Amino acid sequence: MISHRFRKRKLVSPFVFLVFFLSLECSPGFAQTAKPEAPKPVAEDSIREEATLITLGNIMESVQILTEQRRAKEKELKEAATEDQKVRIINEINEIDNRLSSLDKNFDEIATGTDLEAFSARPKTIFNWSEEMQDLLGPIVQELRNMTARPREIEKLRGEVDYYQKRIPIVKTALSNIEKRLAGVKDPMLKKELEDLEKEWKGREQQISNQLSVAQYQLSERLKEKESFWQSTQDVVLVFFRSRGRNLFFAVLAFVSVFLLFRLFYRYVYKSGLIHKSLKHSFYLRLATVIYHILTFIGAIGASLLVFYVAGDWVLLGISLLFLFGLAWTAKQAFPRFYDQGKLLLNLSTVKEGERVVYRGLPWKVEVLSFDTLLVNPELQGGVLHLPLKDLEDLRSRPYDSAEPWFPCKEGDWVILSDGTRGKVISQTPEMVQLVLLGGSRKTYPTKEFLEMNPNNISTNFRLNITFGIDYRHQSISTQEVPQKLAKSLMEELDKEGYGKDLVNLKVEFKEAGASSLDYAIIADFHGRAAKNHDTLARCIQRISVDACNRYGWEIPFTQIMVHNANVSREEKSE
Repeated sequence: MISHRFRKRKLVSPFVFLVFFLSLECSPGFAQTAKPEAPKPVAEDSIREEATLITLGNIMESVQILTEQRRAKEKELKEAATEDQKVRIINEINEIDNRLSSLDKNFDEIATGTDLEAFSARPKTIFNWSEEMQDLLGPIVQELRNMTARPREIEKLRGEVDYYQKRIPIVKTALSNIEKRLAGVKDPMLKKELEDLEKEWKGREQQISNQLSVAQYQLSERLKEKESFWQSTQDVVLVFFRSRGRNLFFAVLAFVSVFLLFRLFYRYVYKSGLIHKSLKHSFYLRLATVIYHILTFIGAIGASLLVFYVAGDWVLLGISLLFLFGLAWTAKQAFPRFYDQGKLLLNLSTVKEGERVVYRGLPWKVEVLSFDTLLVNPELQGGVLHLPLKDLEDLRSRPYDSAEPWFPCKEGDWVILSDGTRGKVISQTPEMVQLVLLGGSRKTYPTKEFLEMNPNNISTNFRLNITFGIDYRHQSISTQEVPQKLAKSLMEELDKEGYGKDLVNLKVEFKEAGASSLDYAIIADFHGRAAKNHDTLARCIQRISVDACNRYGWEIPFTQIMVHNANVSREEKSE
């Protein structure tokens, strides 16, 4: 059915234009001859207003054409003889009514300059999902629809423009073919039918042209309102925080407040020390700590969800629940790992608090076993490591004895490495060890490489093993007299040179009868205070031994190489 407003407009409009024209003719100002004014530049708003009026006029023209078509169809309906004809005509009338309704809506939107769908839209409550999911996801989907309404409307208008533009050539082709048929027809009845058909197709052409102009006008208006991506993003964010920002702020505030409240309570209980001192390293205390962490997380999340529930913000509540559901679904796959970490927290796994563990080649004491595990090595600078539980899953700890060393040396100790390097340790950290050599130069090793070079720490005590030999002509006194006199000389001379207080033990023993000398083993043990003079002491012992030989008349043999020459007989030569 044609709308009542368009019927009224059809009757009133000519009368209004007539009255307006007569009023202009009778107006004294209009009748007087005025000097022509200089033409003013036409404003953009005037051009847009003129285009709007032209579009409204096209809509009115389309309404009149459709109204005439409807009246003709109603007349055909009354004259229809068969039931099939009546059904067909009724369907055509319904289609015309739909077009009239669409034109009515377009007229109102263009005339008022507002989006009537946005004005009269109501949130949808019916979805294709189950009823339980509707209440949860419905507001979220509606919010997304509202956020994407403008792009979808622009795309819809573009589709309509494309649709009508493709129909116009078809209509023109049909009219051209009808005109060709009319030019050659002579039968009056056939000519009348073709003329009626031509009139109908011209009406379609006019209607499609009008609908195309309406769609193009609406599309141009929407595109003029188009903003930059940054501006659109700012608008979306601004609208979000105006409508949802307050609820989100209070939800975050509730989460932080509950979390801090639980933490303060835990700290108060921990600082009081009553429970922790009596139940230190207890399984039940660890179990209570794990339960505390779980309740802290659940309580903070529950407080945030409660804020959304009380505020009636089902969109943020639904998004939060979906996020938690996704988090739980992801955590399901990692459950075995969480189970192993739970055993670590309860001190029931392969790493236990208070035991010794090797991590990256270094020994560490498990000082605190928690979510933030604390490993300590007292012999290293910066010997404190904070590790997450996942880094402990593949480690193994063991009980240790209090006498066990945590590192083979300390700062200030002198060490000799397997490559012959001798130096004083001035820095040792979990990453590197630095030595200062005689002369002041410094040498740095990665800590793991330093340990692989088997450092010999000579800052406690050290031993010098020196071999010294005399000639075989002193064989008669070699086993008793020579070792005693040589040992006495060494002790006296070392004491004179200031090394006597550092000498812990000295032995001179017959070692072996060598190829060219009688060899003695000089074994000298020194205190760690003399570690700096390690090489000096070795040279000093050699010097004192030579002086003793000079004093007692002991000869020091050269290394002899025996060459045996065989006499070759003349007979052999002749052979």
